[in-house]
Amino acid sequence: MKQTGILLVLSAALLCASCGKDDEDNSVALQSITIEQGTSVELGAGQSLQLTLVRTPANATVNEEAVWHTSNETVATVGRSTGLVNAVGAGNATVSATLGGKTAELAITVTETLVKQVIDLGDGSNNYEIKGDLTLSYPNTYILKGFVYVTAGATLTIEPGVIVKGDKASKGTLIVERGGEIIARGTKEQPIVFTSSQEPGNRNPGDWGGLILLGNAPNNMGEQTIEGGVRSKHGGMNANDNSGVLSYLRIEFAGIEYSTDNEINGITFGSVGAGTTLDHLQVSYSGDDSFEWFGGTVNATHLVAYHGWDDDFDTDNGFSGKIQFALCIRDPETGDKSASNGFESDNNANGSTSEPYTSAVFANVSLFGPVADPASYTDRAGVNGSPVDARFQAALHLRRNTQLSIFNSLVAAFPIGLIIEDNGRGTAQTWATEGKLNVANCILAGSIKNFQDAQFWRNNSPFDANDPGTFADTYFYRAEGGNQTFATLAELKLSGSPQVFPASDSPLASGAAWTNAKVSSGFSPVTYIGAFAPSETPADNWMTGWCNFDPQHTAY
Repeated sequence: MKQTGILLVLSAALLCASCGKDDEDNSVALQSITIEQGTSVELGAGQSLQLTLVRTPANATVNEEAVWHTSNETVATVGRSTGLVNAVGAGNATVSATLGGKTAELAITVTETLVKQVIDLGDGSNNYEIKGDLTLSYPNTYILKGFVYVTAGATLTIEPGVIVKGDKASKGTLIVERGGEIIARGTKEQPIVFTSSQEPGNRNPGDWGGLILLGNAPNNMGEQTIEGGVRSKHGGMNANDNSGVLSYLRIEFAGIEYSTDNEINGITFGSVGAGTTLDHLQVSYSGDDSFEWFGGTVNATHLVAYHGWDDDFDTDNGFSGKIQFALCIRDPETGDKSASNGFESDNNANGSTSEPYTSAVFANVSLFGPVADPASYTDRAGVNGSPVDARFQAALHLRRNTQLSIFNSLVAAFPIGLIIEDNGRGTAQTWATEGKLNVANCILAGSIKNFQDAQFWRNNSPFDANDPGTFADTYFYRAEGGNQTFATLAELKLSGSPQVFPASDSPLASGAAWTNAKVSSGFSPVTYIGAFAPSETPADNWMTGWCNFDPQHTAY
């Protein structure tokens, strides 16, 4: 589907290399075609330069076809006889033809003038299928219409810099089914962007569906249909299943609730296997969770959840991957009716002991919640004129038999810091006691209330004064945990834009540990806590160049 205009600059004449004066003139010579120096020929999409050899004299008979050659195969491919030159890239080349023992040459310089087009992807229905290999080509913009399925055996490739706009009316959603692949490998300079089709200033969470990857890796609920109203199932026995590559990619203004507890998130992973590559992904203004994993074994690095509606990192159904370097920044005015958390983690919705357990391991995470100044609150958030939406809950809400682990991380500025909940559904506290659930070498800062032992959230309601969070408190401060608390964000000495980068004398600058068996392999050991090294600035951190913290006003 690549649409480009190719500019051929003909920088020399077509010369007859052996067409000197032939007294007998009994051989077939090549016609000398003169093209003025610097002449340009504009070729549209799919067009080629046609070079023609003319026999001299016109009625001469030869017993061989003209053979065309090029000195640079990245510039042109050349066939026999016809002289058809198909430019396939920029550069310099010499095109030559031989006929009857005579050779003619043409020196050319090829440059590309790319033509941007807007192309529909999908037909607006909920059953459009990509059944073969398809490439979305730069610099085109694609309009994602309806549910678009990359089916088993098909590969969707997206070139760096491509923009995909989700159609609002048809709830555009891209679903990569089991056995299908997506190769969306952007770059720092040219990230791939999925965003709203609405004009700048008029974009909102839930303008389109989102991106869903489904695989054949294990989960603890068996083969199941992914939530969000799509047809597709996920789950299998291949822990190393490969759904493709997502790298240097942004998702903006996605996330739709079709019904209660039946949503499409910014990015949804259903039983995605460890053969899949995930790195440098930003989800902004999602209408539901930013990232949610339902089972699977996939690993990831460098994730950003920005101003999402519900949870930032939601792990369910036996997800067991490893995630390092992740950031969450919340909008204090946007919380979800189900209670918004930085992390929400369940073994499954029933809190059963089904295996594999949700046992994902996160390291070097920085969570920044909605509370700017905890001293301005007493026992409430989001009431009595406070600037924080009342529907926020905890930085870490760990419950329903989860065995999640979080190491070397910062959890800050949420109404509640840590909830480890049993509440009759699961034994998360038991797993914490046994070392199967871990919060270690972490800093908790700027919370209104540091700990609870059970979920207590109701819109415009106070925190539960009768729940002092005794278990979570004792667990967090255990001697071997290496955890610390700070009353305010100011004590962390953060700077930058966004203000997430620790100074060299910040409490975050050291204290990381990698001795626990869960985090001793599969990670890149660093000395600092949180997602960013001390003294980093926006000029040299891992978000520079590809992240966007103002997609509302970006002209795509």
